[in-house]
Amino acid sequence: MMSLPIGMGDIAAAVGYASGDLGTLIRNGVINKFSKFKPVGNGALDYSSQMNSGRTEWASGATWWKGSNGHCGLSIQEFTDLGSISTASAFLYKLKNEQLPWNYERPQGTVGSQPYRALDFFRYKGDAEPPVGALAATDIWLDNNYAGQFDWDTAAADAYTLGLGDILLNNQAMTNYYLGVLLWKGSTYYIITSSSKFVAGGSISVPFTGAQSLVGSWYMVPFISSRQYSIGSSYQSGIYASLFGIGNTEIILHAPGTIVDLTVFAVWNSAGTAIDYELYITNNGASTQNLTGVGIQLRTTTSGSQAPASGDLVKTVNVGSLSVPGKESISRMGTITGLSRNQSLIYWIQGYADGHTNSQYQQIEEPEDQPE
Repeated sequence: MMSLPIGMGDIAAAVGYASGDLGTLIRNGVINKFSKFKPVGNGALDYSSQMNSGRTEWASGATWWKGSNGHCGLSIQEFTDLGSISTASAFLYKLKNEQLPWNYERPQGTVGSQPYRALDFFRYKGDAEPPVGALAATDIWLDNNYAGQFDWDTAAADAYTLGLGDILLNNQAMTNYYLGVLLWKGSTYYIITSSSKFVAGGSISVPFTGAQSLVGSWYMVPFISSRQYSIGSSYQSGIYASLFGIGNTEIILHAPGTIVDLTVFAVWNSAGTAIDYELYITNNGASTQNLTGVGIQLRTTTSGSQAPASGDLVKTVNVGSLSVPGKESISRMGTITGLSRNQSLIYWIQGYADGHTNSQYQQIEEPEDQPE
């Protein structure tokens, strides 16, 4: 980050352009639009009064960096209606077709309205990251209520990077708005928003329910809304804008079904009084599954043709609650004691859990030192 005093050489190094002229550097340099402090269009020639008393930082009440319109030097287009995805001038059409980027708007060097100021580079952060990153998961498994959630990665907030609470839309902070998504394919589209407003520095997500009609593949693009919507809501006038110019992502919403596979392998001890087991749990979904009621059961059958599920229950073991990250597997090992093996019976073992799980019975194996 840049400190005082600021020379043209410092600015040239920061923006990667060789010149000793301030206007040339601002017009041609590579300036990170996500830095909170950078040249913006604002009327005064000097904002040094907004620094702290030691001139070591910008004061907490400094506002010059928001620019004259509160957009923080970004080209944000605000709309008062959603329109439709088939009308070229409408917000939803422009959102769908990625025509609403948040570009950096450089000051024009006009004295009285947009002068060039070297002091705008004080505390400029050239490696500032976007506040909002990629969609956390593109494969989303719906639960029994056809509910799910879209989540976005967010960057760690600091005093020198633009955050969600810094930007004003219609003179209101983004913390007064909802995060929305446009889901579309062909001419069909749906609008959903978050149930609560943005929280500066927090994670951002759009939960939803009743999505029976949304199962399948869609294109999805996020946006900012002053109105709250659920699936099928009537559209209203409000304030709407794209979210940092983020474009379309292809997603798949999966119907409720098997998300987690449980498999148990087990072997007798040589005395036939205990079983060593290993339970494998695989999460086929993209998001973490918090499993409850995880356990293991033993059953016996009198013949190989009898279905294990109809056999006699010998014992159950409570494993408890487990969390399995998306697209990963975990395992748990243990020993079941207090058994007395009956050689005339066939012993089976199965794992189970609440929710959308799949588990097959496995026959308990003979000990390694048992003769065949």
